[in-house]
Amino acid sequence: MNYSQFVRSRVKSGEKIAAEMTPHKIGLLTLQIDDVVRESGTLDKIKKYTIYNDDKHGCSSWGLPCSSSAFDGVEPTPSQCELLHAAIGIAGEAGELLEAIRNHVFDGKPLDEDNVIEELGDLCFYLEAAMQAIKMNRADIEELNMAKLSERYKDGYSDQQAQERKDKQ
Repeated sequence: MNYSQFVRSRVKSGEKIAAEMTPHKIGLLTLQIDDVVRESGTLDKIKKYTIYNDDKHGCSSWGLPCSSSAFDGVEPTPSQCELLHAAIGIAGEAGELLEAIRNHVFDGKPLDEDNVIEELGDLCFYLEAAMQAIKMNRADIEELNMAKLSERYKDGYSDQQAQERKDKQ
Protein backbone atom coordinates (compact mmCIF):
# COMPACT_ATOMS: atom_id res chain seq x y z
CA MET A 1 0.00 0.00 0.00
CA ASN A 2 1.41 3.42 -0.88
CA TYR A 3 1.31 6.37 1.50
CA SER A 4 -1.69 8.02 -0.17
CA GLN A 5 -3.73 4.82 0.15
CA PHE A 6 -2.54 4.39 3.72
CA VAL A 7 -3.65 7.89 4.70
CA ARG A 8 -7.08 7.27 3.15
CA SER A 9 -7.35 4.06 5.21
CA ARG A 10 -6.55 5.81 8.50
CA VAL A 11 -8.04 9.33 8.26
CA LYS A 12 -11.38 10.10 9.90
CA SER A 13 -13.94 10.65 7.16
CA GLY A 14 -15.58 13.96 6.48
CA GLU A 15 -18.96 12.25 6.82
CA LYS A 16 -18.19 11.18 10.39
CA ILE A 17 -16.79 14.60 11.31
CA ALA A 18 -19.81 16.42 9.83
CA ALA A 19 -22.24 14.10 11.64
CA GLU A 20 -20.61 14.98 14.98
CA MET A 21 -20.26 18.73 14.37
CA THR A 22 -22.32 20.91 16.71
CA PRO A 23 -22.74 24.69 16.91
CA HIS A 24 -20.61 24.63 20.08
CA LYS A 25 -17.78 22.78 18.32
CA ILE A 26 -18.02 25.13 15.33
CA GLY A 27 -17.81 28.12 17.68
CA LEU A 28 -14.71 26.72 19.38
CA LEU A 29 -13.08 25.99 16.04
CA THR A 30 -13.73 29.41 14.55
CA LEU A 31 -12.41 31.24 17.60
CA GLN A 32 -9.20 29.22 17.63
CA ILE A 33 -8.78 29.32 13.86
CA ASP A 34 -9.04 33.11 13.92
CA ASP A 35 -6.28 33.23 16.55
CA VAL A 36 -4.04 30.84 14.61
CA VAL A 37 -4.52 32.74 11.35
CA ARG A 38 -3.74 36.06 13.05
CA GLU A 39 -0.65 34.69 14.81
CA SER A 40 0.63 32.92 11.71
CA GLY A 41 0.36 36.22 9.83
CA THR A 42 2.43 37.92 12.50
CA LEU A 43 4.94 35.07 12.42
CA ASP A 44 5.22 35.43 8.65
CA LYS A 45 6.00 39.16 9.00
CA ILE A 46 8.63 38.37 11.62
CA LYS A 47 10.11 35.66 9.35
CA LYS A 48 10.39 38.16 6.52
CA TYR A 49 12.04 40.66 8.85
CA THR A 50 14.45 38.30 10.63
CA ILE A 51 15.26 35.73 7.94
CA TYR A 52 14.69 37.57 4.64
CA ASN A 53 15.89 41.00 5.88
CA ASP A 54 12.64 42.62 4.76
CA ASP A 55 12.57 45.87 6.70
CA LYS A 56 9.35 47.24 5.14
CA HIS A 57 7.40 46.46 8.28
CA GLY A 58 9.72 47.02 11.22
CA CYS A 59 8.79 45.26 14.45
CA SER A 60 7.49 48.49 15.99
CA SER A 61 4.49 48.34 13.63
CA TRP A 62 3.36 44.99 15.09
CA GLY A 63 2.91 46.17 18.66
CA LEU A 64 5.46 43.61 19.82
CA PRO A 65 8.67 44.16 21.75
CA CYS A 66 11.60 44.57 19.37
CA SER A 67 14.14 42.83 21.59
CA SER A 68 14.32 40.50 24.50
CA SER A 69 17.20 40.19 26.93
CA ALA A 70 16.02 36.64 27.68
CA PHE A 71 17.79 35.52 24.52
CA ASP A 72 20.98 37.55 24.82
CA GLY A 73 23.91 35.33 24.00
CA VAL A 74 21.87 32.78 22.02
CA GLU A 75 23.64 32.06 18.74
CA PRO A 76 21.88 29.37 16.70
CA THR A 77 24.08 27.22 14.48
CA PRO A 78 23.55 27.25 10.70
CA SER A 79 21.82 23.85 10.87
CA GLN A 80 19.54 25.10 13.66
CA CYS A 81 18.73 28.15 11.53
CA GLU A 82 17.81 25.93 8.58
CA LEU A 83 15.48 23.86 10.74
CA LEU A 84 14.00 26.95 12.38
CA HIS A 85 13.39 28.59 9.00
CA ALA A 86 11.60 25.45 7.77
CA ALA A 87 9.46 25.17 10.91
CA ILE A 88 8.49 28.84 10.82
CA GLY A 89 7.66 28.45 7.12
CA ILE A 90 5.47 25.42 7.86
CA ALA A 91 3.61 27.29 10.61
CA GLY A 92 3.06 30.35 8.44
CA GLU A 93 1.93 28.42 5.37
CA ALA A 94 -0.33 26.22 7.50
CA GLY A 95 -1.98 29.39 8.79
CA GLU A 96 -2.48 30.64 5.24
CA LEU A 97 -3.98 27.28 4.21
CA LEU A 98 -6.21 27.33 7.28
CA GLU A 99 -7.42 30.83 6.41
CA ALA A 100 -8.39 29.73 2.89
CA ILE A 101 -10.27 26.72 4.24
CA ARG A 102 -11.88 28.81 7.01
CA ASN A 103 -13.17 31.30 4.43
CA HIS A 104 -14.75 28.46 2.49
CA VAL A 105 -16.19 26.46 5.37
CA PHE A 106 -17.32 29.14 7.81
CA ASP A 107 -17.79 32.24 5.63
CA GLY A 108 -19.47 30.45 2.73
CA LYS A 109 -17.00 31.71 0.15
CA PRO A 110 -16.18 29.55 -2.88
CA LEU A 111 -13.09 27.44 -2.32
CA ASP A 112 -10.11 29.27 -3.79
CA GLU A 113 -8.51 26.12 -5.19
CA ASP A 114 -5.63 28.01 -6.77
CA ASN A 115 -4.71 29.47 -3.38
CA VAL A 116 -5.12 26.11 -1.63
CA ILE A 117 -2.83 24.48 -4.19
CA GLU A 118 -0.31 27.30 -3.80
CA GLU A 119 -0.29 26.95 0.01
CA LEU A 120 0.03 23.15 -0.23
CA GLY A 121 2.99 23.65 -2.55
CA ASP A 122 4.57 26.08 -0.08
CA LEU A 123 4.01 23.54 2.70
CA CYS A 124 5.70 20.85 0.58
CA PHE A 125 8.64 23.21 0.07
CA TYR A 126 9.12 23.89 3.79
CA LEU A 127 8.51 20.23 4.73
CA GLU A 128 11.25 19.23 2.29
CA ALA A 129 13.55 21.88 3.79
CA ALA A 130 12.85 20.49 7.28
CA MET A 131 13.55 16.94 6.12
CA GLN A 132 16.81 18.04 4.52
CA ALA A 133 17.78 19.88 7.71
CA ILE A 134 17.48 16.63 9.70
CA LYS A 135 18.92 14.55 6.86
CA MET A 136 15.79 12.45 6.28
CA ASN A 137 13.84 11.80 3.13
CA ARG A 138 10.11 11.69 2.52
CA ALA A 139 9.99 7.94 1.88
CA ASP A 140 11.69 7.14 5.20
CA ILE A 141 9.43 9.54 7.11
CA GLU A 142 6.33 8.12 5.41
CA GLU A 143 7.46 4.58 6.31
CA LEU A 144 8.01 5.55 9.96
CA ASN A 145 4.65 7.33 10.04
CA MET A 146 2.86 4.33 8.53
CA ALA A 147 4.40 2.02 11.12
CA LYS A 148 3.37 4.31 13.98
CA LEU A 149 -0.19 4.79 12.72
CA SER A 150 -0.60 1.11 11.81
CA GLU A 151 0.15 0.29 15.43
CA ARG A 152 -2.16 3.02 16.73
CA TYR A 153 -5.06 2.30 14.33
CA LYS A 154 -4.80 -1.39 13.55
CA ASP A 155 -8.18 -1.61 11.79
CA GLY A 156 -8.45 1.96 10.57
CA TYR A 157 -9.32 5.16 12.43
CA SER A 158 -11.50 5.19 15.53
CA ASP A 159 -12.16 7.98 18.00
CA GLN A 160 -11.51 5.59 20.89
CA GLN A 161 -8.06 4.68 19.59
CA ALA A 162 -7.29 8.37 19.01
CA GLN A 163 -8.27 9.17 22.59
CA GLU A 164 -6.40 6.21 24.10
CA ARG A 165 -3.08 6.77 22.36
CA LYS A 166 -0.53 4.76 24.26
CA ASP A 167 2.32 6.96 23.00
CA LYS A 168 0.77 10.02 24.73
CA GLN A 169 -0.15 8.48 28.09
